[in-house]
Amino acid sequence: MDKKKGLPNEWFRDSQSGQAKPDRAKSGKSKNLNKRQIAWVLAGAISYWFAFLLIIALFQLNRLTIERVESDIPKSPGKTWLLIGSDSRDDIDNPVLKGAPLGKFEGQRSDTIIIMSVPKIGTPLQITSIPRDLVVTIPARGDTGVKKNKINAAYAFGGPSLSLNTVEKLVGVQMDNYAEIGFAGLVNVVNSFGGIKVCPSQDFSDKKSGLEIKEGCQNVNGLTALAYSRMRYADPKGDIGRTERQQEVVTQIMKKSLSPFTLLNPLRAPRTVSALANAVTVSKGVGPFDLVPLVIALRSGGIDSATMPNKSGGNVGDLGSTRKLTNDAQEVIKALQDGSKIPSFEVKE
Repeated sequence: MDKKKGLPNEWFRDSQSGQAKPDRAKSGKSKNLNKRQIAWVLAGAISYWFAFLLIIALFQLNRLTIERVESDIPKSPGKTWLLIGSDSRDDIDNPVLKGAPLGKFEGQRSDTIIIMSVPKIGTPLQITSIPRDLVVTIPARGDTGVKKNKINAAYAFGGPSLSLNTVEKLVGVQMDNYAEIGFAGLVNVVNSFGGIKVCPSQDFSDKKSGLEIKEGCQNVNGLTALAYSRMRYADPKGDIGRTERQQEVVTQIMKKSLSPFTLLNPLRAPRTVSALANAVTVSKGVGPFDLVPLVIALRSGGIDSATMPNKSGGNVGDLGSTRKLTNDAQEVIKALQDGSKIPSFEVKE
């Protein structure tokens, strides 16, 4: 006999389960709520993690005051950094440099001079090398008048401030930030990553830098990376080859230091941040938000490298072997001033 005959259907439950049917809408809302909760927890954990890394950096970061000679030099629409690699031997007794044939001499010069720029959001990070033997006009400082000399001598005459002012005078663009690293700092930073990858185009054996390396891509430690970026005498391309290797080392350091694998690794990140903070000296005012355009540019398009177009300037008096800019350099300078992509030209021997 049909029990439903003559009675409303809603009086009876589902005959198979004996229970009322679940509310699917409520179930879907519950799942979405759980996903949002998980996302908020993850976002909070990542925020606390980066705050922890920031505290490490702020307590250890070295800062200096930059004094500008000519304040009327305009800024670029993009963001610009001046990166200096100092050849100071002040830290020559540091244990991490044991075995490196650095030699000893008084004073210090800028062994590496690079303009790092981010033209606009969504474009690659750009590094433009300036040859250290380039003869330029060095601005007056104190009792010293304007003079012509190699660009790396500006650091010896007036430290970071005069070096930055000299580069700004050369390109007609005010640098937003300044960063400097020495020999021991470079070694420590590379070692904090567990090494970096370099790809020499041939075998090199150079006693003056201590570089012994075979052709092909390979992972190298800090001491080898230092020798790799300093070596020039065993390279047929001389200082041009050294500039290319310096760009290679800087590129690898930037990629490793700003990669999610490094920053989110609980074992590697604190060690790397600490090594970077101790190794790098920056201008006052540099903060965590100054790194954001660099990270975005790196994730958007990687890194493009170029060298200020130059050629041999011959031997000049007491200066020895020199370099001078070619006409193509004006296009690079204009790109820096406009905040546009840096064009790349072949550097002449």
